[in-house]
Amino acid sequence: MDARYPIPRKYKGRSRVTNGKTLLAGMDGRTKWAKRLHDLVANHVADLGGPSNVTQSQFILIKSAANATIVLEQWELQFAKASTASLPELLAYLSVLNSLRRTFETLGLGRVDPPRNTAPILDMSQLTSTEQQRFKLLSHKADEVGVHGLSESNLQELQTLVAKATGRGVGPSSNDAAYRERPVHEIDYSRR
Repeated sequence: MDARYPIPRKYKGRSRVTNGKTLLAGMDGRTKWAKRLHDLVANHVADLGGPSNVTQSQFILIKSAANATIVLEQWELQFAKASTASLPELLAYLSVLNSLRRTFETLGLGRVDPPRNTAPILDMSQLTSTEQQRFKLLSHKADEVGVHGLSESNLQELQTLVAKATGRGVGPSSNDAAYRERPVHEIDYSRR
């Protein structure tokens, strides 16, 4: 077998399940089961940080867990309507519930927040017009040649401008080590 197998197919050559058009092959997406399955899968994927954070293996486990949840919900409704449950029905219910618990433990029971944008928010009003022009020039140059392609002086100047635009690196503690080692409530910030 070739190391490149399986060869990825083009979008139109893949199945509806692979393309995300349906969750189960051959199932009408308008049934109650399909709607509930879609809702459960979407909620579980969101709990794990969104589609970009869920692997294919996790997705298969999520889909299986959602189906098991629907089965359990139907049994619960049946038990509530009958006001009783036979021992075999109860044992089957508990067996599916235990399998669902193990699946959730494998997936992780905690909610995962999606990755946040950690890019600094720049307030260009903190810079003078000359600094703003210099920032635009240096950032354009960094986009062209990369940050590592900048000279050391240009890189240091760009870092200083970014620090000033984000509001960091301003005040006595940014320049003087003696201020950095003092408790925050003792630092006099009036000497800006």
